[in-house]
Amino acid sequence: MNFNMNDDEKIIKKLRKSAISYLARYEVSVQQFESTMKRKLSNLKTCSNDLDKIKIISNLKDEMILAKFIDDKRFAETKIRSIRRQGGSERFIYAKLNEKGISNDIIKCAIIIVDEGHENAEMIAAINFIKKKNIGIYYKKDLENRIEDFELKNKWFGALSRRGFSLDIIKKVFEIKDIEKANLILEDNL
Repeated sequence: MNFNMNDDEKIIKKLRKSAISYLARYEVSVQQFESTMKRKLSNLKTCSNDLDKIKIISNLKDEMILAKFIDDKRFAETKIRSIRRQGGSERFIYAKLNEKGISNDIIKCAIIIVDEGHENAEMIAAINFIKKKNIGIYYKKDLENRIEDFELKNKWFGALSRRGFSLDIIKKVFEIKDIEKANLILEDNL
C-alpha cells in the first residue's frame, strides 16, 4: 500500500510540474486547465481510479487558483483585448469565451473594464475588422460596375454579420466614406 502512495506522490509531483510549465506559457481558463490536466493525467500510467484522478486534478486546480496562476477574470480581459484588436464584436466575445467556460457575468465585467473610456467600442472593433480584411473604405480596387459593387457589399455585410456585429453597426461602418474619418474613430477621437 505504501508503494502505491509513493507512486501517487510521484504522479502528483509530475503533474504539478507539468501544470506550472503549461501555465508559464499560456493564460488559460479554469475549464481549459482542467481538461488539459485530465488529458495529461490520462497519459501518465496510474493505478488510481477515476475518483482519485478527479480529486488530484481538483486539488491541483485549487492550488493553482490560490497561487493566482489561473484567473478567469484576468483570462477574460486578456482575450477580450485581443479579440477587440482583431475586430470582434461583443456577441463574438461572448461566444468565444463561453466556449472556454467563462461565465456571462465575468465576461460582462471584463468587457466593461476593457471598453472603459471607449463609447464606440463596437464601432472601433468593426472598423478594425474591415481595415484588417481590406474591405469597405479600405478596399483597394476600383469597382467597375454596379453589379460587382452590389455583390461585393453583400459579401462584406456577411463577413461583418458572421463576426457578430449588429445591422446598425454594419450600416454605420459602410456609411463612412473617408479613411481619415475611420482612422479618427479608431483613435477614438470622434
